[in-house]
Amino acid sequence: MDLTGKHAFVTGSGKRLGRAMAEVLLQKGMNISAHFLNSLREVEDLVAWAKLNSLGRVIPLQADLRDMSALSSCVQRSTTLLGPIDLLINSASDFFPTPLHSTTLQEWDSLFELNLKAPFFLTQQIAPHMPRGAQIIFIADVHGSRPIKHFSSYCATKAGLISLSKSLAKELAPHIRVNSLSPGTLLLGDNAGALERAQAEKRTLLGRIGTPQDLVEGLLFLVGNPYITGFDLVIDGGRSLA
Repeated sequence: MDLTGKHAFVTGSGKRLGRAMAEVLLQKGMNISAHFLNSLREVEDLVAWAKLNSLGRVIPLQADLRDMSALSSCVQRSTTLLGPIDLLINSASDFFPTPLHSTTLQEWDSLFELNLKAPFFLTQQIAPHMPRGAQIIFIADVHGSRPIKHFSSYCATKAGLISLSKSLAKELAPHIRVNSLSPGTLLLGDNAGALERAQAEKRTLLGRIGTPQDLVEGLLFLVGNPYITGFDLVIDGGRSLA
């Protein structure tokens, strides 16, 4: 599928997986609305990198997606500068433990507002104006279907995203395709040591931690196949079965 000149809106595009997806879409010829919250320097680097390599335009969009008014102005600026959105990637997310005995209402609300509420209402604002053949992709998590101890709130938000992608695939068909990507361990935290890495590798069938490139390959597969909608693509090295 030729993506040249098309417009992708990527939330959480400053770092990690969001950044990897924004980069590959630029390399495929797309223009990017690069949403971020605190990663201004990283998004500025993305803008400079795109210019240096004569790639598509990158429009930095700073917003706290928990703020509905900020979300609205972000979308308006995006479409004013780059036109209708052909691909929406809901990637922005937060991740922290929420043990049952100690989780506060504020922690619960924070996870659900960013991980689930924001993608829903962002889609609500963007979908009615997307051209025929447009796509929406939710970045979920393998733990949305296989929860882990002490992270029940986070896992619930990702389970919600998987369900949301399937129900919206029905609602927006046949003009807009909706899918989700559920990565396993593709990146460890900055403070992860050798023991944590070895344990993560042992928990997969393929014996290695994934990479952002593994997710990118899945993204391009979904984007490039016009006959897939309502599908959750798991990219976890077999961790779901281990």
